Amino acid sequence: MRLFALDASFSFINLAVLKDGELELLHYLKTEKKTLELLPSLLRELGLRPEDFDAYAVSVGAGYLTSLRISVTQVKLWAYTNKKPLVPFENLELMLRFTPVPLPRVAYLKVSRHYFYRTFDGKTLSPVKLYEGEKLEGYGITIKGHEGELTKELFVHPFFPFSAYGAVYADEFLKREPKGVDPLKVEPVYVKPPA
Repeated sequence: MRLFALDASFSFINLAVLKDGELELLHYLKTEKKTLELLPSLLRELGLRPEDFDAYAVSVGAGYLTSLRISVTQVKLWAYTNKKPLVPFENLELMLRFTPVPLPRVAYLKVSRHYFYRTFDGKTLSPVKLYEGEKLEGYGITIKGHEGELTKELFVHPFFPFSAYGAVYADEFLKREPKGVDPLKVEPVYVKPPA
């Protein structure tokens, strides 16, 4: 199976191709160009055609809503029109799952001037929440450029390839649920900051 995964949640676009469970391609580009403007030319440059994949995975955030809406809509369209499975992935959950630090864990990312976080104690995964100064217990996990003083201990990834980990997550998901999820029900993570 060949799976395409896309993450455009911040000012970078990264995509991965997983073939039979092995990473075939990882592409990361930090850019100020818009996803809608960049994605078609990037796919052409890499020799990738959406119809050549057996399944798709897409990041639903947390992140910048405009780029998330565009990338989610694009991948939903491919899944729907090509009648192929789709698996959404959420970047905070991936950081919690794939970062080997002690439990409990607190993954967080800065979106504009707000921090969004999620916790995992080994059993329970919290919903995505807006940080409002509350005390957070656990080992913090974030990526470079998103650091904050939300936890006492902190692991900072210099780079976290959300699309690659999203592809691994989707591959595992599709082994349990081969049809994926209904593309029409996939939406970005919406957590509104206070007005």
